[in-house]
Amino acid sequence: MRLLDLIIGASPRTPGYARATGVIAPDQGQEMRIWVDVPEEMAADLSDNGNPWLAAMLPMAAAAHEDIQLSLPVDALLLENLRGVSRIWAGWYPELDVVGLDAVGLDCASCAAAAPPPPDRTAAFFSGGIDSYYTIARRLPGNDAGLPVVGRVDELLSVWGFDVSVNDQAGFAPMAQLLESAAEQIQRSHAIIHTNLRDNRTVWQRRWGPLTNGAGLSFVALMLEKRYRQVFLGSSYPNYTGVPWGSHPLVDPLFSTSAMQIVHDGASSTRVAKTDLVARFLPAQSALHVCQAMAESNCSECEKCYRTMITIDILGHRQAMAQVFDWSRYDVAAIKNLSIGGVRDGIFYDEIIAAARAAGRHDVLRGLLRARARSRLLYPALQISDWLMKMPFLWRAGSALKKIMQHGTIRQDYIEHPNAPSEH
Repeated sequence: MRLLDLIIGASPRTPGYARATGVIAPDQGQEMRIWVDVPEEMAADLSDNGNPWLAAMLPMAAAAHEDIQLSLPVDALLLENLRGVSRIWAGWYPELDVVGLDAVGLDCASCAAAAPPPPDRTAAFFSGGIDSYYTIARRLPGNDAGLPVVGRVDELLSVWGFDVSVNDQAGFAPMAQLLESAAEQIQRSHAIIHTNLRDNRTVWQRRWGPLTNGAGLSFVALMLEKRYRQVFLGSSYPNYTGVPWGSHPLVDPLFSTSAMQIVHDGASSTRVAKTDLVARFLPAQSALHVCQAMAESNCSECEKCYRTMITIDILGHRQAMAQVFDWSRYDVAAIKNLSIGGVRDGIFYDEIIAAARAAGRHDVLRGLLRARARSRLLYPALQISDWLMKMPFLWRAGSALKKIMQHGTIRQDYIEHPNAPSEH
């Protein structure tokens, strides 16, 4: 896999934006152009080295068992760090068949330390969800929730092209308005970065959750390495779990360079504790977005919305969060119908069950325990259905089995990328 060219210029699709395009040629398959658009005021900060492109190519090369060739210099610390990343990935997912960058076979023009970063500026990725609000709220001196301040954040970065396809203008426009409104309340400058990194049929699309989402955010951060000293990524799971995932406290910091630190933030807190804090943060009370089924608002019906609403209910914050959910769609009696996935989903629900028990919410607790028991019985059949859906001549049977198993349940739902495979 080779980086054939790096092109930096005006964005051909968005006025007022600049674009960096990497032309990448896999050993097997068609040449691809991966691009990132940033506001013009950030154009001078776009990377002209190989750091972001190494981050972009590493998971693809690992999945395809290909070597990496770069004609641009790569930061020595990043190169050392990413050897560790590939070893961790190989331990989690043996099918990647890598033992480190030495096994992947990296060939770059030079590997030297980058110059010291010019400004002392920090940024945080901002999706409008619980994790990103938690990271930001704790870095605002004088915040309205009376929260202890653990640092500072100067700018907010949102990415169009990860949760919502960069080609879905209608789907992303309402989310952009929500994020911009929240950024105004937070009183921090806000940039929306556009990228097509996920809009290709590679491991970036197929394994976004388990493997590549932390690397994707790091790719964007590395594209702006000249601008920031630190970039914060809100954690997905608490660090006590150790569950393999695309954004992970062991992996995300290893995308740091000698000039910029990637900070995996918030892993010492549970999702319940984060929700409790975020529900007291005024910007989130009017602009929280957790839904994976709809970009324009919280549907208040999918598993992710319901899970968040249950937590808010247990914590006594329903009134504070009245604007962001349709509480007429919430019914404690329906909690027993939740479809809880495997180990990863179970982590969140174990936290919520403990919180319901501590709060004396026995009505919620009964529903959660029934949902968990039912889901554990159905989970093997759902795994079989997922396997069948990937088979060329059996996908209809898999789809039918899954429909039967999930009938009447509150299940996970996802915004689809165009032509996206069924795996998320």
